[in-house]
Amino acid sequence: MLLKRAQVKVISGNLQNTSVGLIGCGTIGNFLARKIECWPQVNLAALADLVSSRAAGLVRRLSCSPQVLSPAELISCADLIIEAASADLVPEILPLILEQGKKIVVMSVGGLLRLEPEVWARLSTAGQIYIPSGALAGLDAARAACLGKLSSVTLTTRKPPPALAGAPYLEKKGIRLDQLSQPTLLFDGNAREAALGFPKNINVAAALSLATLGPEETRVRIVADPAIKVNIHQIELEGDFGRIVTSTENAPFPLNPKTSYLAALSALATATLKQILFPSPLSILP
Repeated sequence: MLLKRAQVKVISGNLQNTSVGLIGCGTIGNFLARKIECWPQVNLAALADLVSSRAAGLVRRLSCSPQVLSPAELISCADLIIEAASADLVPEILPLILEQGKKIVVMSVGGLLRLEPEVWARLSTAGQIYIPSGALAGLDAARAACLGKLSSVTLTTRKPPPALAGAPYLEKKGIRLDQLSQPTLLFDGNAREAALGFPKNINVAAALSLATLGPEETRVRIVADPAIKVNIHQIELEGDFGRIVTSTENAPFPLNPKTSYLAALSALATATLKQILFPSPLSILP
């Protein structure tokens, strides 16, 4: 299915005195939980993780006492759901979100590219789904460019080899990251292929494609570079407006090199969590 731009509504709403449920208790989940529990008028009501012991361990590190529930139970009891688990889980929980009229922040944006057409159709009319900008800069300009004629969108991602370890695409191709001694182009294709081949490494490709030309028409290049220690994302757009080039150099989380620190911060930024929970009179969305 060809998606031309995002069919996702980004809606600002007042959710003060609301309950939040967090699905996924890994690096980003831990970070978000510790921040959310400090916010006034927000109740971190429940945690869920495919490994229940991981959720229970996070509860012990928090000053509040959220319940440990299954994803389905959590969706039923929370007003706002934050997904920070995996791309595989997104297609499973989105239908429940829609059925119950809940709001959700999706961190594993690549999972949105796996949705069935009927789910997309429902999202375009009833969904309240928030997509953080993640580890990218310039999505506001990319969306603006779509109002004119946007002819090409290219994302070039450069990462240290360990940050790409375990990607299904590399395993399928038999690529050994530990044998690389110089910058190597590992992948050159579209955003849908990138999201499937690198589900834990390239959510930025999905976010950019949903903001612009769609997953089939957004080009993605992935480079492994043994000489760098940061994750670098460069966006290049061309159209009747001219040319836009942005670049971000993101420090990885110390305990998880596959996750950029900026990706977690983006979930707390004005246009996502703080905008939803504490709306500002000036509502500028990326």
